[in-house]
Amino acid sequence: MHQLRWLWQPLTAFVAALLLLLNLLLWLFWYQPASEVLTESSHRLGESLARTLAFDVAAPLQRGDRLAISLLLNRTAEEPLVTSVTLSSVDQDLTLASRPSNREPLQPTQFSHPVHFESELLGHTEIQLDRRPWIDWQTRTVRSWFLFNLLALAGAGGLLYWHSRMEHATTARLARQLTDNLPEWRDAFSGPPEAQLKALVERLSDAMDRNGQILRTLATSTDQGETERLLEQVHLAGVKGAYCDVALLNVQCHNWDALTRQYDAHQLQALWASYEHMITQVGELYGGVLLPEGFTLVFGLGDDDHYAMNAVCAARVLQMAAEQRFRQSTWLQPSFGYSLSAGPAFVSRTSKHGLPLPLVTGDAAQWLQQVSALQPRDTIFLAEPLLQHLEVNQNIEVSLLRDVTLSDGGRLEVWELDAIRGNRDRLLASQAKTLLDTR
Repeated sequence: MHQLRWLWQPLTAFVAALLLLLNLLLWLFWYQPASEVLTESSHRLGESLARTLAFDVAAPLQRGDRLAISLLLNRTAEEPLVTSVTLSSVDQDLTLASRPSNREPLQPTQFSHPVHFESELLGHTEIQLDRRPWIDWQTRTVRSWFLFNLLALAGAGGLLYWHSRMEHATTARLARQLTDNLPEWRDAFSGPPEAQLKALVERLSDAMDRNGQILRTLATSTDQGETERLLEQVHLAGVKGAYCDVALLNVQCHNWDALTRQYDAHQLQALWASYEHMITQVGELYGGVLLPEGFTLVFGLGDDDHYAMNAVCAARVLQMAAEQRFRQSTWLQPSFGYSLSAGPAFVSRTSKHGLPLPLVTGDAAQWLQQVSALQPRDTIFLAEPLLQHLEVNQNIEVSLLRDVTLSDGGRLEVWELDAIRGNRDRLLASQAKTLLDTR
């Protein structure tokens, strides 16, 4: 039944109804009228032959001329459908029959007519007609009807299968993409294409009711990368919260008041959007996701063991890109400070303007706030838990800035990034340059 699911669709019912209607029309307007015409023609032929024979044989029967009577009977028996002819006379005690036929009659039909000479009844003629031609016609008709229906069913089945394959081919790519990205939708794409389309429409209607702002944002977005980032963030945020180790990078602007005095609202919005896009691009490069509270990237939501070092590299790329842009521009540019933290956190889902985004709370977020409060311009500060990652500890040079007393009485060391060892810093500089050149 699973292999025949392409049959169970509305088009199948339409084809079956059409074939049934065609058979009904053939029976009403062709088979039944033709059968009645053949039966009536056979009846008329039998009556006509019996009447003609009774008229011709009256005079020989009156004379008692058996030879003439036999000739008339044999001549009538030579008619194509006549199998036997008989004449009987009670008064003369006479019964004559034609020569026997070479074939055995099939469902014969008898016709009788009285023989009169003037007003005297001399006897009766009986003619037997063979129904074999009518039965042969009926057999051929039934076979033709069966063959017609068989070919019609085969053609309809082929058409339905081809139509189902074509519809399946047009929906297979969408079904595969949706089931890969939204596994809970997998069951919606089983059965005929009509059922899949109905399930898709229902689910999209529910999604539009619940997340209209999301769909409007995606529909009006002209940046394909931005749309993909939003979809990725929805997937990473998940429906339920989870505890995991993450790294956080906060980019903090220190000359916001000067920017508001330099630019009007539209110019400031465009400038801010360009830097936000740059931060998003760097986040995509190193697997970071932008959080809703501002210029903060979270690393480690995916299956990446290098998320801590990726956060440091992302901060360094942003620092060098901002410095190059500041030197190249004749207009006032934002001045940023960069804060890094790592540790355990609870990742859940929140929304901003209707868009589902990940929300990070816990030790990592608290430590990031402590580091950001000390943040000066154009420097990268790191919370001490980030240095506990072996990869980070082995690839950077830092200097201790100060100890911070936390609200719970604990101590947090804040370090300043001095350099990244090896050739990695040159690679990060080229990435920063490429990031500016592609804008």
